[in-house]
Amino acid sequence: MKDLEFSKGAIGIGESIVRHVKFGASEIGLDLSEVGFEQPIEGRIEFFRLTEDLFFKGELWTSVRMTCRRCIDPFVSDLKTTFSLRFSPTVHSAENDDLTNRSIDGEVVDLTEDAQQSIVLEVPCWPLCQHDCQGLCSSCGTNLNDQNCFCQTDLTEASPLGGLQNMLQSSNSQEK
Repeated sequence: MKDLEFSKGAIGIGESIVRHVKFGASEIGLDLSEVGFEQPIEGRIEFFRLTEDLFFKGELWTSVRMTCRRCIDPFVSDLKTTFSLRFSPTVHSAENDDLTNRSIDGEVVDLTEDAQQSIVLEVPCWPLCQHDCQGLCSSCGTNLNDQNCFCQTDLTEASPLGGLQNMLQSSNSQEK
């Protein structure tokens, strides 16, 4: 992806460049089955150089369509991520295990994989349409965010908690 490639020779020592980027998710290989990208991914990446080290500070944002895990309604959410990376001609893994420090291979630094990973890490593993989503009624399947259901919530022997309710009732009657 050309927008995410930076040439080491394009910048002098002590200089910085800011690049505004815009690309589709498929252009960087993002194919997430449970997430639909509603708009292109946009961002701002600052590239600066001190001595031979190259530094990148980036911010990416987009909107994604997901399905709520409680009520199964689709919803759109904004997604925003930031990253900071350092590329050096010599990085000793024994000295620094930090994943943000990398070695430079050649004249061009490609941030495609870093952008991809940064976005994937921001996608929630348990997406909710709202933090207090009520979900679906376990008996009739009514979306409890839209309407109340009038199912009987009687705990009987057939329900998993029915035996517990009977035990509580019998212990309460024995105490009296």
